[in-house]
Amino acid sequence: MISQVQHPNLVQLVGCCIEGPYRILVYEYLENNSLATVLLGLKGKRVELAWSKRAEICMGTASGLAFLHEDAEPRMVHRDIKASNILLDENFRPKIGDFGLAKLFPDNVTHVSTRVAGTM
Repeated sequence: MISQVQHPNLVQLVGCCIEGPYRILVYEYLENNSLATVLLGLKGKRVELAWSKRAEICMGTASGLAFLHEDAEPRMVHRDIKASNILLDENFRPKIGDFGLAKLFPDNVTHVSTRVAGTM
């Protein structure tokens, strides 16, 4: 199902491997690691981002989340949005990754639980 959900601000699933008890998902490679690394990582990995670029990252992330909530079939909630799950491509465009805690919800659901899930 993850491989069929496509949006410019979602990480693309390339493939998977199942061998015995081991499960591996292979995603596209994103050159600039995560937003957490760019903003908070070791000094050699940090990047000074202009406020306009930071705003673009916020808007791209919001666009990806809006797609998941409103336009994806089936609709889903990520439930673990944080800086380390926002990956950045070569031009610092954001792509949401790590759907391990994502939850599907049917069309007839009119609200989403705010119960805490994922990283505090």
